Amino acid sequence: MSMPYIERNGLTLSRFMLGTAQLGMDNYGVNNRLGSVNDKELLEYCERAGINCYDTALEYGDAEVKLGQFFKGKQSPFIVSKLKVDLQLTSEVELERQMVSKAEQIISRLQLSAIPALMIHDPVTLQVYGPSVGRILSRMKRDGMIERGGISFGADPVDQYNYSAALLQDDIYEMVQMPVNLFDRRLIQCGALQDFADRGKWVVARSVFLQGLFFMNRQSLPEKLLPEGAELLEKLQGLAVSEEMTIAELALAYVRDLQGVHCLVIGAESPEQIKVNLELMSCPPLSERTRMRIDRTFADIPRIYITPFMWKS
Repeated sequence: MSMPYIERNGLTLSRFMLGTAQLGMDNYGVNNRLGSVNDKELLEYCERAGINCYDTALEYGDAEVKLGQFFKGKQSPFIVSKLKVDLQLTSEVELERQMVSKAEQIISRLQLSAIPALMIHDPVTLQVYGPSVGRILSRMKRDGMIERGGISFGADPVDQYNYSAALLQDDIYEMVQMPVNLFDRRLIQCGALQDFADRGKWVVARSVFLQGLFFMNRQSLPEKLLPEGAELLEKLQGLAVSEEMTIAELALAYVRDLQGVHCLVIGAESPEQIKVNLELMSCPPLSERTRMRIDRTFADIPRIYITPFMWKS
């Protein structure tokens, strides 16, 4: 099992980027079965496997703290963190004060001298504050707090892209994180992924397995997703069987081979899950026929089935 890497713009990153929400938040994900995670065991396995990049956030409980403790005294990996800001601030000075304060927290928690990549966790920040956000990120980079900036798209990615696209032309936004999977192809369909590729952005795809939804059945689905959600999953199962693939192979290969996608954020509850997902990283590519079948079968999926926060009671 050989770890795939990608080299761009002076960075060499493993295509597998560990998502660390599970490290700091119990029962993260609709299909989480283990609850809390043995972080030391998980990170030791990642280190041995050659995973050299991690996705985290100030809002992920103590995930940043655990990363900082584990990598203290070692060669630091590439860590992407994210922050949110209040949306009622009245000046760029206030906004900068809050962004810098939160970045200082992240630096302290990660035990780093600078954040390799700092993403804005909620794109509405750009809608509210406009170019001020990019100017502040640029000053933070100039002052050595961050090495590059970025943005993470959320539950309404097309609207978020439409109002932020012009602002993202600023070179400070070097990295973009976006949800994309078999059911959720909104940022492909609206042209955003192609736009990011044309601008030379690093694109990190998340929600490859839709927080584990793809592996659930009618009995285990959240009540809000019944019965139509079960019917969608049955279609997915049927497509996988007809293609002689597992659902996991189908889902991962679909996102992995999208033109313009560089890294895949995948969370895990155990080393065994990481091992399985790393093996999936080397599964064969999908045929063009299979991709077309996916696009036809799962066209125009209603928003509720691709928006995890809507699944809660």
